[in-house]
Amino acid sequence: MEHGYDRDVWVATAAFCAVTTLFLRLATCAVVLRAESLVVINPIGAQEVRYDGIRKVVAGRGASLKIVTIRDESLVPVVFGGSLVDYRFATSELAATEIRERLPRKPKPVADAEPVKRTLVRPCRPADFVLAIGVVAAIVGGVMGAIG
Repeated sequence: MEHGYDRDVWVATAAFCAVTTLFLRLATCAVVLRAESLVVINPIGAQEVRYDGIRKVVAGRGASLKIVTIRDESLVPVVFGGSLVDYRFATSELAATEIRERLPRKPKPVADAEPVKRTLVRPCRPADFVLAIGVVAAIVGGVMGAIG
């Protein structure tokens, strides 16, 4: 039996898993409004900032949302980046309005403000599971190529 075909199946599986992982991570992006803070969940990491540490929230043209802290840090949620739904329904402007309603009348002074809490790599169990399968498939494909 020809081993090249077997190797190709494993490599194709690994590639499929990598693409699926990317789409799963993009699909789980969000802006979560909590009682005292908001969390921006992007494909890889996440940032959390308290409402009293936000200077302004801007909904830009072209389906984008930008949150600027009083320490001049910018949080840009991927969830609104270029969304076709946003072009039609202005969801970034609705989100900006909802966030502005939660902001205090006067933000904290810069010296008293808490820094943005950052999570370098956020867990995403479905994507991480599919990625693990892809890694195993790539290893098996590599072994099949080496022995074939």
